[in-house]
Amino acid sequence: MSTHDAPMSPPSRTPAGGPSRRGLLAGGGAAALAAAAVAGASPAQAAGPAAPGAPGRDRTARTAARTRDRAAGARKRTKIGMGYQTWFMPGVGQWQTPEAKPLLGHYSSLDEKVIKRHAEWLTWAGIDYLLLDWSNNLGGNWTNDTAAQIIKGTDALLSVYAKLKKRPQLTLLLGMDDGKAGTEHFLAQIEEVKKRIAKYPDLWLKHEGKPLLNVFTGANLKMPPDWNDDYFTLRWQGAFREIVLNPGGQWSWKDRVPFANGPEKVVADFRFGDAGLDGWKAQGPWRVDKVPTGPSFDNQVEVRCVSIRPTDGGQQAKGRLTSPPFRITEPVLSFNAIGTDMAAYDKLPSLDGRNAFLLSDAKTGEVLRHASPPGEPGGFHVRQWNVRELLGREVVFEIVNNNDFPANLGWCGVDRVFQQSAEQVAVVPASAGNHGPGSYDTWDADSREHGATYVSQFTGVFDWEPEFVQICAWNEFGAPDQFSTAASNDIEPTVVTRLKGKNSDGWGYYYLDLTRDLIDQYRAGAEFPNVKLDLRYP
Repeated sequence: MSTHDAPMSPPSRTPAGGPSRRGLLAGGGAAALAAAAVAGASPAQAAGPAAPGAPGRDRTARTAARTRDRAAGARKRTKIGMGYQTWFMPGVGQWQTPEAKPLLGHYSSLDEKVIKRHAEWLTWAGIDYLLLDWSNNLGGNWTNDTAAQIIKGTDALLSVYAKLKKRPQLTLLLGMDDGKAGTEHFLAQIEEVKKRIAKYPDLWLKHEGKPLLNVFTGANLKMPPDWNDDYFTLRWQGAFREIVLNPGGQWSWKDRVPFANGPEKVVADFRFGDAGLDGWKAQGPWRVDKVPTGPSFDNQVEVRCVSIRPTDGGQQAKGRLTSPPFRITEPVLSFNAIGTDMAAYDKLPSLDGRNAFLLSDAKTGEVLRHASPPGEPGGFHVRQWNVRELLGREVVFEIVNNNDFPANLGWCGVDRVFQQSAEQVAVVPASAGNHGPGSYDTWDADSREHGATYVSQFTGVFDWEPEFVQICAWNEFGAPDQFSTAASNDIEPTVVTRLKGKNSDGWGYYYLDLTRDLIDQYRAGAEFPNVKLDLRYP
C-alpha cells in the first residue's frame, strides 16, 4: 500500500479523558500557557482534532472545500497564500534533515497523487494561492541540475493543476544571480517563467492586472535592485524586517513581527549636511549622523539616524524635533526607531522625562498615536501605526527627547519615516532568533508554542487587513530553517507517534485545522482570533 493510500480517518474532536482544547483570545504567545494540558492522548488520536469532512480523513467526503461567507470590504479582497516547495527530487537531495515525516511519506514532487492531495488540503483550509519557491538551490548558474529538478517539479504541479476544478492559484518566488538582477542567468529565469504563464494563463495569480512575480533579495539593509519588467507586477521580497529593516517597500518571506509591507511614500529620509533635517523644526542640538548598530545576523552595520545623541558619552541634551505638516494618504505609518526611554514606567500623555515618538494633529496638537523607543541604543526596530481611520488628516510627526540619563542611555532617534500601503503581511508558526535562519536555540526565538505563536502572528492580519497574506510555509522539511518539530514552520500534516507537546515527533492535522479556523474567522469579519489550542501538540 502506498503512503498516500493509507487510511487517515479523523479522530474524535474530544478524546476520552475530557476536553483537549481551551479558548485563546489572541494577544500573544504566552496566552497559551493559560490553557490546561491534556494527558493520556493515544497514538490513535495523533492525527489531531479534525474538522468534519477534511480531505483524506473522511473517505466519504471528497469535496476539497465548502462555500464560505466572506466579509465585505478589505477582508473579501485579501488573498491568502502559502509558501510551497517543489524540490523533493532525487537530484536535489531533500529529505535528509526533515523535522517531521509527512503523512504522505517522503514523497517526490512529481507524484500526481501528492500534488492532488496537497491541493485538496490547501483549498479546504482556504488558501487562495501558492508561492512556489525557486529562490533556493539555484545559485548563479540557471542551467545547473538543481534548478532543472526544481523546474521539473513545478512543471508536474502545473500539469496537474490545469486539470483540477478546485485548486489555489500560483505565483513564483525567484532568486537573484549572486545578489544581482538583470544578469544573463537572471533573465533566463524570467523567460522560463513567461513560458509557463503563456502555457497555463488561468493558473497564475494577478495583481494590478498583471501576473504577480516575487524576487527574493535576502535579509539585508539594502534597497532592492533597480530592475523591472512590465510583463509582471513585480514585488521584491526580503525577510526578518524587524532585524534588517528591508527598505524600499519590500514584501517579506518571514518576519518575527507581522508587519504591514508595501510600497513606500517617504515622509523623511534624512540626509547629511546643512539640509539634513529636511525642513523639520528642531528644539535642541538635533543632527544627522551614522550610528553603529548590530549585530544584524552577527554583523555590525552603520545606519543614518537623526538624534541628539551625545557624541562623547557626556551629558544628554533635551529637545524636540517636529516634521512639517503632511497628509495621511496610506493606512500605515512606519519608522525605524532606536534608543531608550529610561522613564517608560510613566504613562503618556505626560512627557516629563520621557522619550517618545508622537503623531499629532497639525492644527490642534492632539496626540493621535504614540510609541516608546525600542529600549535598545544599539539597534533599529521597525515601528508601525495603523492610521486607516486618520486618512486625509493633516498631521505632524514628533520625536521627543526629554530624558537626560547619562552614559548614552537617554537618547532616541529615527532612521526614516514613511507611509505604506497594507499590501502584504507575512505569517509564520514559529520564528528564529536574531542570529539568522534556523537559530531557534537562542533567547529571542519563538517556537510553535502549541500554535500560540501562529495565532499571535495572525492577529496582524486581522489588524492590517492586507491585500495579501503569505504563510510560511507548507513543506520546507529541511534544516536549518526547520530546526525541530517545535521550532519549525511547516503546516503540511505529518505522522505523529509521540504526542508530548514540544517533544512530539509531529503535529498531525493540527496546524492545517488551525489555519482553516483562523482564515474562516478572518473572512467572517471577527475582530480578533478566538481559537482553541491543544497543549499536547508542539
